Amino acid sequence: MERPPALAIIANSYTPYRAHLHRRIAREIPEYRLLSVFTHETSDSPWTFTAPPEINPISFGHGESIENQSRLTQQSKEWRRGGRIIQFLREHHVRAIVMMGYNDLGRVRILRWCHRHGVRRLLFGDSNIRGDRASGVKKLVKQSLLHRVLAWCDGVLVCGSLGKEYFEEYGADSDRIFYFPYEPDYEQIQGITPGEMRAVAEQFHISSDHRYLIYSGRLAQAKRVDLLIDAFARIAHQRPLWNLIIVGDGPLRESLQPRVPVDLRSRVIWTGFLGDQRIISALYRLGDVLVLPSDYEPWGLVINEATAAGMAIVASDVVGAAAELVRDGINGRIFSHGSMDGLSKALLAMTDAQQIERYKMASGEVLADWRRRADPVVGLRKALEIG
Repeated sequence: MERPPALAIIANSYTPYRAHLHRRIAREIPEYRLLSVFTHETSDSPWTFTAPPEINPISFGHGESIENQSRLTQQSKEWRRGGRIIQFLREHHVRAIVMMGYNDLGRVRILRWCHRHGVRRLLFGDSNIRGDRASGVKKLVKQSLLHRVLAWCDGVLVCGSLGKEYFEEYGADSDRIFYFPYEPDYEQIQGITPGEMRAVAEQFHISSDHRYLIYSGRLAQAKRVDLLIDAFARIAHQRPLWNLIIVGDGPLRESLQPRVPVDLRSRVIWTGFLGDQRIISALYRLGDVLVLPSDYEPWGLVINEATAAGMAIVASDVVGAAAELVRDGINGRIFSHGSMDGLSKALLAMTDAQQIERYKMASGEVLADWRRRADPVVGLRKALEIG
């Protein structure tokens, strides 16, 4: 029996959400044999897990981190890595690729080679129009590069409407743009057992007598956890039954912890980095409102996770996922990024004891509608079929 043609998804590193999506692709698009190609080994979070064999993982960056991937000094190395991947594509008779990003010379080299050799090319980017701050010479260089890259591609895969606007701004044909959003393992989130929730509540001293705001992500400047801490401090005395859980770690932890006023420190729980997705999912199920106050957030998968867990959402207006999964006044609030007053007002609105259950219940239908409109496997299949 003849083997199906190969589809290579070329990504920078392996993460838990990629495992779920790649499994779906391998299972639901059997016309192609999936090859999961990772250019680097470690991401910006210290995940520890093994890639499932059915996604056919292969790494071209043993021990290497994605953090230096875009640096100018790294580009000769990325170019050579691109050459090794091209040889792999040749040897495995790859018919189509999904290139995740275009931010190093290795990726550009691969796209150019595939264009010249008749391999179908789909470019994925999670950028969104509200995070595009390039100007002047930098904007001109970006326009020139993207114009060339897009000319080499058969289609573009985006996370949502703000991503579609971004690539249209740089000249992509709207008829060749397809939704291919990040997605978590929804069944895993919704399948967390009462026993798991009790264990996590005990581990982090979460009380059923209180309600919880949750931030989940890296403790980095662009995430604006400082703004969240200050906004929580502003409203905390008006909401004595509400506490804050900060899930994650990062370079700003040491400066963020003392930022919490002394009289509120017992009401802020710091979990540190959590590598077990089931523990994170249990925290979402125990929480009430996810807050993502970022100044820059191309997508924000935590919003998908939180809506699946039945949480309400507060997010800034630059968060890509918020444009699709937060309906202002229905299941959450959107505020202008960087605005202390905006975030404080949003938190006050979402912590109203008379309204919170209504907000939380609405998230289920908002998510269901999004999944009907933007299933990533459906989007990928359509992109692979374009002429």
